[in-house]
Amino acid sequence: MHDVALSVAGTEWRGWKEVRIRRSIRQISSEFTLRLTDKWSENMQPRPIIEGDACTIKIDDRTVITGFIDDLTPFYDANTHGVEVQGRDVTGDLVDCSAPSFQWRGRSLLEGATELCKPFGIPVRATVDVSRQFDSLKSDEGESLFDVIETAARIRGVLLMSDGLGGLVIGRAGTERMSGALVLGENIKAGNCRRSMRDRHSKYTVKGQSNNPFTEITAVTASAEDKLVRRFRPKTILAEDGLDIGGCRDRAIWHRNTAFANSTSATYTVNGWYLDGQLIEPNKLIAVRDTWLKINADQLISDVSYVIDEKGLRCEITVADPAAFDLKELPEPADEGAIF
Repeated sequence: MHDVALSVAGTEWRGWKEVRIRRSIRQISSEFTLRLTDKWSENMQPRPIIEGDACTIKIDDRTVITGFIDDLTPFYDANTHGVEVQGRDVTGDLVDCSAPSFQWRGRSLLEGATELCKPFGIPVRATVDVSRQFDSLKSDEGESLFDVIETAARIRGVLLMSDGLGGLVIGRAGTERMSGALVLGENIKAGNCRRSMRDRHSKYTVKGQSNNPFTEITAVTASAEDKLVRRFRPKTILAEDGLDIGGCRDRAIWHRNTAFANSTSATYTVNGWYLDGQLIEPNKLIAVRDTWLKINADQLISDVSYVIDEKGLRCEITVADPAAFDLKELPEPADEGAIF
């Protein structure tokens, strides 16, 4: 059994009977739910855990979430008592809170995100080059901080992720490989695949304005096609800042690839939270060999849930084609009957 510890005000609480810890590159904040039920005993006192407390979650002494307790639910009946604790990374505040009026003009993505996150005590670092400055971009009244930063990140074609230690990371799809593999008939206990055309389009067109100070303002347009969408389904996106043709092209590819990433994925269940001694983590490559779902390739781990409940201990892993999270052109499918 893995050791899961909730640390609050210098005290670590262990022995949780139910655990769900979710980490993902599809959302900016990891989240957790912990639940414990005990029988009544003499001199039993409620645990001094308070909603809003700062906390960390550790798996086998490794910190995976640094944030706050959002919800606290104590409960009891005639025979038992217990508590359920729910919380998120500190980056969850960027989703919940409104952004100040903000101009990105003359600032890079890293500079702007750092300034917006500073009041929350959230450090920001970039693992890719995002030094290019914005010509013109501003926040709208009522937008969340995440909306503002995510808009800028979308323009630059990068991902926003929590580092689990209280910081925000600006990066792209990971290239680090896990040594283990997911193999049907060996360690895969269950699997499913979701395929959807609901939010995919045949052609993505980005329209913007070039506002080079040495030239007149001119309209610019670029497009990217999804050749796997066989019917006419166009999508037009209006750029939030001044873009040249290359910028519009990159944005169109980003929208196409993101729609693909969100429409096609597989989820696997395995026993345990480790493969070959490594904690299973998001944004890492893993080899998948699954003849039933027709996957025999490296996939990117997009979501991981570490679970303990009445069904036992397990890990739920969602994977997708790595190209779906990158600005590169999507590869043509080798087999029209293949899922990926």
